[in-house]
Amino acid sequence: MIRRLFFILTIIYSIQLNSQQQQMYTQFMFNKLALNPAYAGNESYLSAALLYRNQWTGFPGAPVAQSFNINLPRLGRRIGLGVNLEHQSIGITDKITYELMYAYKFALGNGTLSMGMNVSGRKYTQDYSDSRLFAIQNIQLDPSIPPTSQSLNLFNAGFGLYYNTNNFYLGAAVPRLIKSDIDFDKNNLFSTEVRHLFFMTGGTFIVNNDLRLTPQLFFRAAENAPFGVDLNGSVTWQDKYNAGLTFRTGGAHGDIAESLDLIFSMQLSDQLMFGFAYDIPVSKLRASSSGSLEMIMVYNLIPRKVRPVIINPRYF
Repeated sequence: MIRRLFFILTIIYSIQLNSQQQQMYTQFMFNKLALNPAYAGNESYLSAALLYRNQWTGFPGAPVAQSFNINLPRLGRRIGLGVNLEHQSIGITDKITYELMYAYKFALGNGTLSMGMNVSGRKYTQDYSDSRLFAIQNIQLDPSIPPTSQSLNLFNAGFGLYYNTNNFYLGAAVPRLIKSDIDFDKNNLFSTEVRHLFFMTGGTFIVNNDLRLTPQLFFRAAENAPFGVDLNGSVTWQDKYNAGLTFRTGGAHGDIAESLDLIFSMQLSDQLMFGFAYDIPVSKLRASSSGSLEMIMVYNLIPRKVRPVIINPRYF
């Protein structure tokens, strides 16, 4: 009965999350393409990222997400292209997102300014035959609940800006501009896709040949929802091992924060990186969840001709 109650609360919470529909990532610094189309073509080589996130472990019906994106090599000096695919499930709702990104770049000062846009499609599905749904009486007798699943397809578009130098970056994006109706009941306008604003920045400080420090910030805001901030600090050893801590604001009213997030990553080779994050809840959700976990793998198809040691490395 308790697990069923948690599931119902999850459904209610998912409705409240109507204002925070964009997928959240703890390891945003390794997954920028999914958040900002202007990041497309940031490198001269192909980069692919595969991510899995299990939010609020132990909470029935809690969000689970997977994403896969490909950042294509820059075309000439100006053009960047990228593809992003996401799948998210929460409660009885399933969402599949597919995005195409385009970016145009030009030199500005000591760095590069990129202007990007994305077009996206989403398929929402709600499965009312889910065995976790229940009612005091037979749920099949309730005329307001469909007997089978329902689907909805939407189109949207967004834009972003991204500026980077060798050791600093700054970016902002609005991934969705169109406030599409996502209510399965066409007679009402209860739910819509809302506009999100993402802002991120960071810099790296070289302590010595082996050690560098990197503070970063990720700000997110959505209409009719409180804003959230991720404050991250990380340490990198020999450009191979990375450990970081993130303080994430948010949670329910009265909570000092939503979570403290531990991040570890390792460069397994010149081409392959693996990262792991664990979010320790400090909000009221800690009573029913043991935390959130996230794993990412990034593969960089670096041509041999650009692999030699670089005297002035670029971190962003």
